[in-house]
Amino acid sequence: MRGLVTLTTDFGQRDPWVAQVRGVLASVWSRYPDFVGSAVDLGHDLPPHDVAAAAWFFCRASATWPAGTVHLAVVDPGVGTLRPAVACASAGSFYVGPGNGLLEFLTARDDLRVVILDRPLYQGHPLTGEISTTFHGRDVFAPAAAHLAAGVPLEQVGRPAGRDDLGRMPAEARSEAPCIVWIDRFGNAISDLDQDSADGRRAQATGRISLEGKVISGPVLTYGESAGETPFWYWGSGGTLEIGVRSRSAAELLGLRRGLVLEVPKS
Repeated sequence: MRGLVTLTTDFGQRDPWVAQVRGVLASVWSRYPDFVGSAVDLGHDLPPHDVAAAAWFFCRASATWPAGTVHLAVVDPGVGTLRPAVACASAGSFYVGPGNGLLEFLTARDDLRVVILDRPLYQGHPLTGEISTTFHGRDVFAPAAAHLAAGVPLEQVGRPAGRDDLGRMPAEARSEAPCIVWIDRFGNAISDLDQDSADGRRAQATGRISLEGKVISGPVLTYGESAGETPFWYWGSGGTLEIGVRSRSAAELLGLRRGLVLEVPKS
């Protein structure tokens, strides 16, 4: 099934940028007789220029959509530079965006196919055909996503490339130790500590983790198990360790933030 495009950006909603991307999708689709495409917003309020936050969000948000979906993601502080513009396919779905680490989570997939978007026929402003050096979301990524959704083969919209062309996360966003990667709107702190990892199994066995000297006990199965404003940790819906407080913001109560390292007792 093609015809469905999801949109993930840091463009926000107050400016005309998302509307222009949607306009490009509609303009491209109008060239295909009897084709009706649709676009769904996954999120546009990501932290501006924050590739690491966007990569976490995009990986989670795109995971449950059906095969054939075209996922367009644009958080691109290096727009117009030498970073490649890419599209790729995996498990029957398609992903379009900058090769700056935003799509790095796909590199572990065995069936990954990657192209670099360099075909003039499948890019350019719908009225002028030009490509702005500051708005590849409109002039490069949106046209490619629209054509893919309409059934154009991946290898037709760009030249073959490798998984390295998806780029890597900025060095400052990498941590060898487990850390908090997202604070949700409820103030729950979501980490990248996987339940099935060695540290995850040790946390399960000891029932404790700590952040900057604050010891937190767990796991609990539901928010309702905790009492008062006692912080706790639990295995979240994505299979990683999360920290919460019943009916409160754990982030505010404990001063939690993205990048904060979790410590797991050795025994």
